[in-house]
Amino acid sequence: MAALENIIMGLFGRSKQNDAIIEQMRLLLDNFQFADLQAFCVDILGESPAIDKEHLSRIEVLDFIWDKYHKGKVQFSQLKEFAIKHNLVAENFFE
Repeated sequence: MAALENIIMGLFGRSKQNDAIIEQMRLLLDNFQFADLQAFCVDILGESPAIDKEHLSRIEVLDFIWDKYHKGKVQFSQLKEFAIKHNLVAENFFE
C-alpha cells in the first residue's frame, strides 16, 4: 500500500511542479514584445508560425510557442535563457 501512495504522491507532485512552470512561463512571456516572440521562434525553434506573415498577431505567436511547449519541442529553460540574454527580464525575476 505504501508503494501505491508513493506513486500517487509522485504524480501529484509532478502535476504541481508543471503548474508552477506553466505559471512562470505565463509571467515570463508577458515580458516579451511581439518582435521578441518572433525572434525566439526563429532563433531557438528554427521556425516561425506558418500563418500569413502580414496578419500575424502576438496571440498567434504565443499559441505557436505554447503548442511547441506542449509537444515537448521547447522548454521553459530555453525561454528563460533567451529572456535573460536579450535583457527582457533580470535574473532575479525568477527568484
